[in-house]
Parts: sequence; structure tokens; C-alpha cells
Amino acid sequence: FVVSYVGYATQEFPIKNQTDFDIVLQEDAQLLNEVVVVGYGTQKKGNLTGAIASIKSDEILTTTHSSLAQNLQGKVAGLQIRQQSGEPGSFDNMISIRGFGTPLYVIDGIPRDGSGEFQRLNPTDIESISILKDASAAIYGLKAANGVILGTTKKGQKGKPRFNYSGVFGWQ
Repeated sequence: FVVSYVGYATQEFPIKNQTDFDIVLQEDAQLLNEVVVVGYGTQKKGNLTGAIASIKSDEILTTTHSSLAQNLQGKVAGLQIRQQSGEPGSFDNMISIRGFGTPLYVIDGIPRDGSGEFQRLNPTDIESISILKDASAAIYGLKAANGVILGTTKKGQKGKPRFNYSGVFGWQ
């Protein structure tokens, strides 16, 4: 029989007269580069028919801003972000996909109301963001009529604790 799973190498096992099996899958990180997370699971990039844009953590962190939305500005095709005010600590950016109304925000698989929680996410905690721009967002229902912004945060890793620090200093 054949055993396979996303991100792991496919393995074949002969059945013979066995009734118990110990199966250990081997990671295949090379396959993960071509996988896009969508609402109903994962698909390979080549199989997608919808308009989906993705951005990874290292691309988001190329700019420094207090709002995640401002870090995304100009980096994703079709994503429009307008800053409503210059008030410090204000997370009131207007975000739209292709100029239509407010999209649905889904963070780690949980739908959220409004963009406030999304904009307050720490950019260093983001693993990737995918934007569903067309009918591929329909699986999320009526709230996704203006598109969906899917945010995936980083998960903890096994091993020794690792600490990162980043800071910004300015003088005017």
C-alpha cells in the first residue's frame, strides 16, 4: 500500500501477511515550496485556477511600520491599502482587494470581523499571507464576496529556545 501526506515523501509498503505497521514518514521540504493553503486544504501552485497572491515573512519584513497593513502596501498585486489618519497607534487603514469593499480576514483558519486584529499582528509573527481575489474565495460564504485575506502565523519549533530582537531608532 502507498502512504502520502503533504510535505512528506510518498512511501510504498508491501502488505504480505502483516496486520500491524509502524510507519514513519520522511519530510520532503522541497515539496512545500509549491503548496498554497486555501480554505479547504492545500493545493499545488500549478493546480490553482483562481487568482491568489501570496507573500512570505521575509518579504513582509523588508519595510518597518507599526501596522501590518502598511508593511504590505505595494507588495501584493490587487491589494489596495489607504491610510485613513496619521494618528500614532491608530490601526484604521482601509484595505480592499481590487477596489471592492472590505474583505474577510481569516487568521490561522479562524474568520475575524474587521481588519483591526489583522493590522495589529506583529509582522515578525507572520509565516505567510495569501489573498484570494476571485471566486476561489466563495468557499468562505457571503462574507467573502469582496475577497479573503488569509494570514498564517509562525508555529513553535522543537529544540533549544531561540530569541530574536529587532528595534528601530529615529531622531528628528
